[in-house]
Amino acid sequence: MPEQNPMQPTAGSSSPTVSKSTILMSGLLVDVYGLEELAPLRPTAVSVLWLYHGRGRAKEDMGAFASRIVSQHNAAATSSPATKRGLIAVAFDQRNHGSRLVSDKANESWRGGNERHAVDMYAMVAGMVSDTSGLMDVVEGYLKSELGGGAGAGEWRVDQHVALGVSLGGHSTWQALFGEERMVGGVVIIGCPDYMALMSDRAQRSKLATFSAEDAGASFLGSRDFPPDLVAACLRHDPKGILFGTGPVPTSAVAEAAEQQRLRGLLDARVRGKKFLVCSGGDDKLVPYSMAKPFVDFFQEATRTWYADGGVVFENIVYEGVGHAFSEGMIEHSCRFLLDVVNGAAEKGAESRSKI
Repeated sequence: MPEQNPMQPTAGSSSPTVSKSTILMSGLLVDVYGLEELAPLRPTAVSVLWLYHGRGRAKEDMGAFASRIVSQHNAAATSSPATKRGLIAVAFDQRNHGSRLVSDKANESWRGGNERHAVDMYAMVAGMVSDTSGLMDVVEGYLKSELGGGAGAGEWRVDQHVALGVSLGGHSTWQALFGEERMVGGVVIIGCPDYMALMSDRAQRSKLATFSAEDAGASFLGSRDFPPDLVAACLRHDPKGILFGTGPVPTSAVAEAAEQQRLRGLLDARVRGKKFLVCSGGDDKLVPYSMAKPFVDFFQEATRTWYADGGVVFENIVYEGVGHAFSEGMIEHSCRFLLDVVNGAAEKGAESRSKI
């Protein structure tokens, strides 16, 4: 396998089973969790949780977590009749994974014999985001069609999108939060906001000839193993590249007025009002937290100081003693965070209805 399985085999196993429907949407097989449970809830609005699996895995990996969080939401909604918001979780295969698999080699790393590792993996990271955007356009219609016009296909609307991604899916979640305006919140599990740094570190550890210690790897970006068009893609879509290009992340969020103005324009356009939870393993060797830390530190400081008026919620948790895994602690914190985001939307909806 390209990497170890970061999923905990018992994650969600003690939770009640929720319904699962596999629907063909836009040519993709999409697992939808909790669709049948919408009818008794009689919601007026529905939140969609997009679940992104890791490299070498498949959409089915996300089923246990989907059941766990949807059942928790439904239990709370049932005990509070005033709640008019439903939650469904959806999962589909990353490109070249599961039902979309074309080449096993393309999912391998450099050490696994894939000389195009950086390009192949980036295409999967960014592809998951673009696939999600396309599905967002049509998901409500597919869901209501699946319900066949029954009670569950009532007057509700899909009006909120959140995400959780693990490993490869965590990289996608970072990009979705910065690139898809409809994605209002997300949980990054053992993912990285700086693809260039992550791959440069991996190239050094893989002893690639294109990584030179003499220039601290600067010439790696633009080399045959990380070609110029991939660099350009990172500058357009990857969080660190969007804010800072190929240069280093500042060690402090304190900046000159002109630089703050430049960054404010980017942050306003991409993340204003969004909610982030970043969960990293302190002992992760595959996606080392050290590769994410400079950007995470800057972003956290900025959102607490000069960009505090941007309304960004940012939580960062490093789990000591945890490697490349979606640990039980991460699972618990993810459920709490995502349900808070969904419940926040429910409260806003109630306020709006009371004012009408």
